[in-house]
Amino acid sequence: MNQQTETEFEIESALVETSPGTEEWKDNVRFSITNGIITQIDYDLPSNESTKSIDGIAIPAIVNTHSHAFQRGFAGMSEYRTESQDSFWTWRDLMYKFVSDLTPEDAYVIARQLYLEMIEAGYSWVGEFHYLHNSPSGKAYANATEMADAVLRAARDVGIGICLLPVLYQRSGFNTNETNHGQRRFALSLDDYFKLVDNCNEKIKGNPDASLGLAFHSLRAVSSDAVNETLHYRQSHLANSNIHIHAAEQQLEVEDCLAATGKRPIQFLLDSFPIDESWCVIHATHMNSDEIIGLSNSGAVAGLCPTTEANLGDGIFPASQFLSSGGRISIGSDSHCSINLREELRWLEYGQRLIGGQRAVLGTPELSTGRKLYSECALSGGQAIGIKTGKLAVGYRADLLVLASDHPAISNASNDRILDRFIFLNAGCPIQQRMLGGKWIEQNKLTEQLRCSKIAFNRLNQTYFQGS
Repeated sequence: MNQQTETEFEIESALVETSPGTEEWKDNVRFSITNGIITQIDYDLPSNESTKSIDGIAIPAIVNTHSHAFQRGFAGMSEYRTESQDSFWTWRDLMYKFVSDLTPEDAYVIARQLYLEMIEAGYSWVGEFHYLHNSPSGKAYANATEMADAVLRAARDVGIGICLLPVLYQRSGFNTNETNHGQRRFALSLDDYFKLVDNCNEKIKGNPDASLGLAFHSLRAVSSDAVNETLHYRQSHLANSNIHIHAAEQQLEVEDCLAATGKRPIQFLLDSFPIDESWCVIHATHMNSDEIIGLSNSGAVAGLCPTTEANLGDGIFPASQFLSSGGRISIGSDSHCSINLREELRWLEYGQRLIGGQRAVLGTPELSTGRKLYSECALSGGQAIGIKTGKLAVGYRADLLVLASDHPAISNASNDRILDRFIFLNAGCPIQQRMLGGKWIEQNKLTEQLRCSKIAFNRLNQTYFQGS
């Protein structure tokens, strides 16, 4: 039987839940934590009762909802024009080339570097949308979880929470039942997919910092019959698991879906499957007004990746309309051209400003833009991976960041303006401490891990990009 671990600390101020559904900024806050879960929050303590005060401001850490870890290995290497009109689809060709010979150890080195960078940036968990399953030949490894093991090991070694999302990937488009040569490492039969999920579930048992979900790559990559069979499998094997899917990222995908099904991707999802709070629809960039309302009403989270969506020329998500309809959003770094939660949030807002010619688009009269963005994405990020994180409240995980109150980026700010400056003032990072699951991440240890990881990562880059 595991022995209980208890810890307690006081801090200068924090954004905490003071009543169900209400978060407020409070001073002189004491957190009591048992086995990584917040069990009590006391605030407005008299200064003479504070015995272990931390100078700083506590805010929830954020989930990185959507990651393809291996893509960190070639991030920033696709910025030459290869055709008269470069696009997502030409970028994809480089991705296929990069993964063609990637080994499990390579995948571990890349994921370890990435996850350390995520922790440094302030992310607490990662939703790892994992579709790199097979050997370079396209055949299964003797150990079917060989590649999944690499990312699980990387997450464990660096101390980030991971929601592993094994991906079903069966075809290259709506009008075929096969994958193309570049996708040979992604393809699985349904039986092999279910075996992989079962094996991954065994690997994470007993680890409070790991969970398992299900994922479909996209509507073009799986049939409706395969989705329904997987949902049936879910009922008997992983009833509480979350489900992720790419949808409506590219305009061409919308056109192909219309041609194949007579419906746009989001509408097809809503009409065909039981979309609810356990689903996370990644990107959802191209929606009409009916789809915006439908996805909002479903309770599903839209997993947004603003820097990747910009890098790939996807388009701009209709965030203002979606949030006004009651929709829920989270953020991820996807292809990892940026591993900076503040930049994701900043460009989520800036995209709305650029298309609407307005300022403070996603803020409200009650909540500043930074506060609205941060609180929404923190809480919905937890929902997207099925973990009670993203809010400093009793019963939630103690996943938090401590901002240095005297850092020039936020000094002399109070209440919501702390988050406004944290996000919109790009003047260095004020994060001074990180707690994940009730355990402090030692800055010296993080720095040393990054130093060691960099050596292996740079050696790998030299192998793949020598002469580039």
